[in-house]
Amino acid sequence: MGSARHNFYNDAFRRAGYVDAAAEVQRLWLAGQREEAVARVPDELVLKTNLIGTEAMVRARLAAYRAAGITTLRVEPAGETLDERLATLARLIALARPEPARPRSR
Repeated sequence: MGSARHNFYNDAFRRAGYVDAAAEVQRLWLAGQREEAVARVPDELVLKTNLIGTEAMVRARLAAYRAAGITTLRVEPAGETLDERLATLARLIALARPEPARPRSR
């Protein structure tokens, strides 16, 4: 959580409504209690700020970004090797494509 005075992420999470959690995580981090700090990050915050979860969850997050007018994402694909990271990126690209319209039943 970096500096006690200037911390972009801490400020962003406070603005997103996680004031108490951000303060506690930062306090623990700066006290050298890194594992405890990580454990205090709310799961909801992680899900809202990362493209993780089921394919349906990732598609929904991407759709929300698209609806908000976001046209560019910076991603860091998961994987131990280059091949694994490229495979993750390919999967994300496939999920980012809008789903084809389904025919309406009459």
